[in-house]
Amino acid sequence: MAYRNKKNIYKLIMDFLQLINENFWAVATLISMLTLPITSLLNSKLNPNGVWKQVIAWATSIILTVVSYFCGFATFNEPVWLSIPLTGIVCGLSANGIYDIPKIKEFINKYFSLIPKK
Repeated sequence: MAYRNKKNIYKLIMDFLQLINENFWAVATLISMLTLPITSLLNSKLNPNGVWKQVIAWATSIILTVVSYFCGFATFNEPVWLSIPLTGIVCGLSANGIYDIPKIKEFINKYFSLIPKK
């Protein structure tokens, strides 16, 4: 793998951060806010089970991100084909609740159990 040492990991982080521009935070907030009611409406109509509720939220946020780009509401840094789905995934996770994913919930619970209580 190309990112094995600290210098290459730093380069990976910088490459990733170049995908985020000043418009990202406004767009991500708006898309996350719109994802909630749309996902609730879809879930009430489709009655999904288990993880499919999360999948609907993630797909909805990615679709909203693509629509916002093509309507001219949002601009993304190059490569656009990578910035759009990453923004959609981030918005879907934040709107749906990243804590609902079992592996992440387990990691967070383990982390907070290691903190000494006063």
